Amino acid sequence: MLLDYKMYQHETSKEWVVFLHGAGGNHTLFYKQAKQFKKYFNCLFINFPGHGESEPLDVKYTCKNIANKVMEVLDHLNIRKAHLVGISLGTMVMTEICRRTPERIASMTMGGAVIKWKFWTDLLFKIAYLVRSIVPYMFLYKLFAGILMPKKNHKKSRNMFVREASKLGQSEFIKWAELLITSNNIHETFTEMKSKVPKLFLMGDEDHVFINGAHYAAERDSYAKVEVIEDCGHVCNIDQASAFNKICINFIKQHVECEETRQNDKVASTIA
Repeated sequence: MLLDYKMYQHETSKEWVVFLHGAGGNHTLFYKQAKQFKKYFNCLFINFPGHGESEPLDVKYTCKNIANKVMEVLDHLNIRKAHLVGISLGTMVMTEICRRTPERIASMTMGGAVIKWKFWTDLLFKIAYLVRSIVPYMFLYKLFAGILMPKKNHKKSRNMFVREASKLGQSEFIKWAELLITSNNIHETFTEMKSKVPKLFLMGDEDHVFINGAHYAAERDSYAKVEVIEDCGHVCNIDQASAFNKICINFIKQHVECEETRQNDKVASTIA
């Protein structure tokens, strides 16, 4: 069964932007992006398994299996190439897509990118996972949300994710938690794949768990850069939506123009 999705088609644009949400959320958490992005591009918002109206998977939750389901939707809609925009967990899934099929990606915007995190955070997540059978999952989720988004100005994004996570249920939460705690080596995958896909790490300056990992990855990839948004936490598309939208839309437009120029030069060279 296909994942649940929502689509907006532009009257003239040929560019597709695919949005991949974070753990416990769903595509409605991109509500501040939908209004702006659909002015310029075709937009596709996908709900991961067990989120929104998407059915859970009957196999182990891995980035590979989640990426397969995302690509099923793109194939179903005949989207051969797209710009990917992800938040948190969504950036892990797009990294897997890029590793396997970079030719399907026009650009990657990785908001609150999950590449590499701190030792103490990893240890705390694993301890919480060990007590998953005796502690209510919403207590654990609130703990995770508090660690990732601890400040007062993160309250809106923190509350939104907690609210949506309450719809997951214990068993589904545990599947996703297991995926997250076993993926701390994703920075190795990222730095080894050597893709030429343009990448933007879009990070909040207060994303204390993941911002160093984004810099770590960008320093090792000549096709990647980091933009930091001030007064902003992990879920930067909510905390500072206007800045996120402006930076991301300009990044996509820039690479659309570069690709059009490259194709025009190629045609001119052939004619000559």
